[in-house]
Amino acid sequence: MTEGSGPLLDDLLAALERASSKSQPLLQDSSQVDSELGRDLLDVICMQFLAIGEALKRFERHWPGRLQAEFPSVDWKGAMGFRDMIAHQYFDLDSEQVLLTCEQSLPSLITAVRALRQSQ
Repeated sequence: MTEGSGPLLDDLLAALERASSKSQPLLQDSSQVDSELGRDLLDVICMQFLAIGEALKRFERHWPGRLQAEFPSVDWKGAMGFRDMIAHQYFDLDSEQVLLTCEQSLPSLITAVRALRQSQ
């Protein structure tokens, strides 16, 4: 697929999977967001989204258009933009939006990155 992208895809996949696993307790019981543990989980999830967005931007710089060409149904620009929203509007984040993103977007991102990695 894309020579030299393996380590970046490994890091990206690790961040995606960590965000997904940390979001599960909050998706199962959203009232936990108001607890200390829930806020800590949300912080971890947001940190992973920062890493995800940075990794996607780096991939796009090195292999322009590859993500969109191979997986056009995935909102790659949205994933990169979500990183910017977290970084620049952290105190205005809506926890429901973060969890909705975890529920609706992470599975397709994980599937696509796994496929990219396996094609190495």
